[in-house]
Amino acid sequence: MGRLRTHAAAIGTAVAATTALLAAGTAEAAPAQTGQSEASASGYVPGADAVAGQCKAWLNRRSDGDVQAVGQSWNNNECVFVLQRKRVGSGGYGWTAVSYSYWILNSKNSTGYHWNGTNAGSRVCLWNYTTGAEDCGAAVW
Repeated sequence: MGRLRTHAAAIGTAVAATTALLAAGTAEAAPAQTGQSEASASGYVPGADAVAGQCKAWLNRRSDGDVQAVGQSWNNNECVFVLQRKRVGSGGYGWTAVSYSYWILNSKNSTGYHWNGTNAGSRVCLWNYTTGAEDCGAAVW
């Protein structure tokens, strides 16, 4: 596309994409791409990937149960990803962003680790700005 973006425009895109993901709900996960991510990363959670075009996001889990979202983009696909949490039972709530939104272009980035305790599930949602595709991975409880 060859257009220049300012830092403010990238942040605006991330906010708009997060809003669209939260409003759109969950999409079925596409088959994971192979050879494009570090699936062998310590704590990788299999089966929770989100794939949208040439962008992929996945979850890592530490021994204390906290989770982290990681996103990667290749072949000039611009993407935004965010970690979401849902709680069930007393004091529960629907899917809510618990991390910042991260904009990636031919790169990889990650959120910090976030709590994923009793009655709480986490998932990663991904929006491909280049193609308009979006996906949320399976929830991890």
